[in-house]
Amino acid sequence: MRSGLEANILVISDLHLGEDLRPSVANVSYLRHLVRLERALEAFLAHHTQNRLNGRPWTLVVNGDMVDFMSVMILPDQGEAGDAEDRLYGLGFGERQSQRKLEQVIVRHQGVFGKLAEFIAAGNEVVIVVGNHDFEFHYPTVQRTLVEWLCGLAVGAGAPDEARAEFAKRIQFCPWFYYQKDLIYIEHGHQYDEYCSFDYLLHPVAQPKRGGRKSRVALSVAHAGMRYFANQLPAYDPHTAEEWSFFNYARWAWAQGLKGAIQLFYFYGLLVWRLVELWYSLIDRRVESERRAVHQERLKELSGHWKIAEEKLIALDALRRTPVTKRLWKLLSALFIDRVLLGAVALALASVLIGETHGAWRIAGPIGVVLLFGVVNELLNKLRLEAPSVRLRSAPQAIQRLIRAPFIVFGHSHAPERLALEGGGTYFNTGTWASDDVRHTFTHLVVTVAPSGEAPRAELRQWRDGSSVAFKE
Repeated sequence: MRSGLEANILVISDLHLGEDLRPSVANVSYLRHLVRLERALEAFLAHHTQNRLNGRPWTLVVNGDMVDFMSVMILPDQGEAGDAEDRLYGLGFGERQSQRKLEQVIVRHQGVFGKLAEFIAAGNEVVIVVGNHDFEFHYPTVQRTLVEWLCGLAVGAGAPDEARAEFAKRIQFCPWFYYQKDLIYIEHGHQYDEYCSFDYLLHPVAQPKRGGRKSRVALSVAHAGMRYFANQLPAYDPHTAEEWSFFNYARWAWAQGLKGAIQLFYFYGLLVWRLVELWYSLIDRRVESERRAVHQERLKELSGHWKIAEEKLIALDALRRTPVTKRLWKLLSALFIDRVLLGAVALALASVLIGETHGAWRIAGPIGVVLLFGVVNELLNKLRLEAPSVRLRSAPQAIQRLIRAPFIVFGHSHAPERLALEGGGTYFNTGTWASDDVRHTFTHLVVTVAPSGEAPRAELRQWRDGSSVAFKE
């Protein structure tokens, strides 16, 4: 790709294409919402294909979660190779399975990918920054599949090799961040969210333990939760449940009736088992050492690619939050096991007080235990339900001290915002294109490269009624 310095920059994130390819999506109003999002994205791409600012081409940065591999649930076709887990829970997160998922998403949203292909064919560039929902772009086969489909949509399967190669050069994949010195640093942001982060972002695939048959992806809690729980319960809405407390889950389980509750607890037990199994595999010292070595080697490669000192990249990498999947107690807390244990202790203590005390204490004691349980539970909920936008806000200032870039850009949190950083510079979060809230949907960032001697400009904007307008926070 060219340096990009002569191009203006568009940043969008969290498109979540393919999120509808799962069994729980049957709601007509949601499907209408999905069509509206898709049509708006097609119009956005068509508009910027036809319109440039100051005659400059565009560099479109899709800052993570472009394709929602995590949510897609596709069962293997009859006769198709696949293991028992693929047949039970849908295709997993390996290279072959991820390629198949991508092809299904492209077919499902071919209008969007067709407009994206036209955008590239018009002389613009596309940068795909890997997020937590689409870490599968880590695989070379998955990258090639997307490029080949886009190339086929734009120039046709029979186009000369030179035309196809020229087209492919305008597509770039970034496993961690996109950077232009003295201008912009763009990262998805999930590394600062312990429920979604990866311990070794540049090598998210754990090799099999001794005697194991296949490599394993170092899944986040969210990945495991979607595959082994959410996608198995059509009545479960993961978007709503993101903000649920322990009591919200308990009420929902009660509302399912006896049969539904039994099914729910079965898949909950399965999820707990799989995550504890994953935790155990990730603490294997041999696997840990091998993954760390590959990750560090790729850090060196990135240092040369972006011309950033290796020690700065190591410092950037150290800003990440340790994944919940590598800390057993944190993992159990995320699964509400701590709440179950706390409830069991409270019940036992209340029973003892009822049996061993007399008079007013026989009533006041158990009531006090129940109230104490409620207070502790609420405190634990506040820790677990801290908004992703809050988790992300501390990182941009630290990044800005390490990297020379006036604009630091994240996505991930689905909350568009603009914050001034100490010592100059600005943090932007582009939110999500696919928001359910019309006030926050279709948000994007426009970075205009000014003539020589003038400072570049960045503005958070929103696509409305066929045009890009300033976003009102």
